[in-house]
Amino acid sequence: MNQQSRADSIHLISSPTLPYFRSVNGIAILARYVEKYGIHVNTLLTGSGLHPRDLDDPEMFVTPEQELAVMRKILFLVPDPKIGLIIGQQYHVGVQGKLGAAAIFSDTGLEAITMFFKYIALTLTYFQYELHVKDKLAFVNVRELIDLKDLRVFVCEREFVSIYRIVSDILKAPIPVNEIRFAYPKPSYASFYEGVFHCPVKFNAPEHRIIFDSTLLSMPLPMSNPIARKTYEQECKQMCQRLKVKETITDQIRQEILFKEESVPSFTQLSRHLNLSPRTLRRRLTDEKTSYKSLVADIRKKKALDWLKTSDCPLETIATRLGYSDISNFYRAFKRWTGRNPGFYRKEHGRI
Repeated sequence: MNQQSRADSIHLISSPTLPYFRSVNGIAILARYVEKYGIHVNTLLTGSGLHPRDLDDPEMFVTPEQELAVMRKILFLVPDPKIGLIIGQQYHVGVQGKLGAAAIFSDTGLEAITMFFKYIALTLTYFQYELHVKDKLAFVNVRELIDLKDLRVFVCEREFVSIYRIVSDILKAPIPVNEIRFAYPKPSYASFYEGVFHCPVKFNAPEHRIIFDSTLLSMPLPMSNPIARKTYEQECKQMCQRLKVKETITDQIRQEILFKEESVPSFTQLSRHLNLSPRTLRRRLTDEKTSYKSLVADIRKKKALDWLKTSDCPLETIATRLGYSDISNFYRAFKRWTGRNPGFYRKEHGRI
């Protein structure tokens, strides 16, 4: 994270890497809320690898893959298209736990934002954030870290509404935003956006962006408490360290390949990206009783199933993205995985 002290040259940027593990709390909030639509938690969690009791475990962590599966189930089961905007309001500052407390007890708005940028691995985000100030305005550019496919609008809505709610909780007043921009087309319920954010909202923008008066960055926070902030920040550091220890090299590889649009990298390319020698990477995979070949096969299968279910991407393009130079090789591999050809599978399972 990069930070400069002068107000006219503030520049913060969060991590460009999506953590492999996140708190189960995000799914727990989703499960509790959709009960009002008559959706039982068992139905919601089917296929996610989670049990209802997991949602009450404060030490339980889930993967983005599991959380996205639950979100996709919600889109399928809930008839309200603006469900992302509605659910986002449930993510108050308390949901952020110790990180939320560290932000609340910060001295200024900038210090609170810095907390979230610095320990973003403890949040539920799927985005990278960049803050800069120009001409008395603060701009927060928001970049999607993975291809969210059919979940893009839902996840963006949940994210932006939760930001609005959390910052308002910290300020003890609604945050005055000048403008919010989204990089996707205007939805049919666009009028609902301004009722939630209380500011002009634009669509089809080059990037997601939040714009507000930079004086908010120097504004003293109502619950400032340096001792409490330091205490909770120390706990945030410890939590980040535990997450890193929990993450295996297999997890890192799955995260690196599973959610990326690019073709599957070669073993040499991957080792270079992970800053490991090929020999070291091979040894660590052996220690975890797996191999790059078996991991790639599993990831290719998951990506193929995901693309066929959630996109209209041509089969030739899917084959290329998975690293197959010949589409017939992709057909043979898919038949081996599922017993069906990919076209038939798409007709059966596409767009759940």
